[in-house]
Amino acid sequence: MDTDLYSFKINLGKRIKALREERGLTQPVLGALIDKDYQVLGRIENGRVNPSSFLVYQIASALKVTMSEIFDFSKLSDS
Repeated sequence: MDTDLYSFKINLGKRIKALREERGLTQPVLGALIDKDYQVLGRIENGRVNPSSFLVYQIASALKVTMSEIFDFSKLSDS
């Protein structure tokens, strides 16, 4: 497995989860906002899938953040 891709997917998922939780949203609520099943979000947040750029855009819009904020992995905690 490509370790760069693996790290990217894990970090993207952690960042989306952190932003979602900061806003007090559950996976089902965010899923409803982007017209996706909450299980899709679970797979993204767990780093199991590499979402399309459009899906990341939809998530960013629903969370009211910029795409840059989604990809700012420096905001991730070490835990």
